[in-house]
Amino acid sequence: VVIIEDLREIREGLSALINGTSGYECVSSYGMMETALAKIENDAPDIILTDLGLPGISGIEGIERLRRIFPETPIIA
Repeated sequence: VVIIEDLREIREGLSALINGTSGYECVSSYGMMETALAKIENDAPDIILTDLGLPGISGIEGIERLRRIFPETPIIA
């Protein structure tokens, strides 16, 4: 799982929850969509979890861009 969430507490909490669940791993987490878009191809996520209300590139716009990179990967907002 890759997490894109600007609030550190939520991002770290979700990461801990995912990593503490058998069969799941948070491979990366990002505080901004811009950073995620620049680095996410190296992560090869099975699932992307994103906030919609991000600073800069919003989650809505980011989902459109993520779809071009990972057309078959589920994206949860």
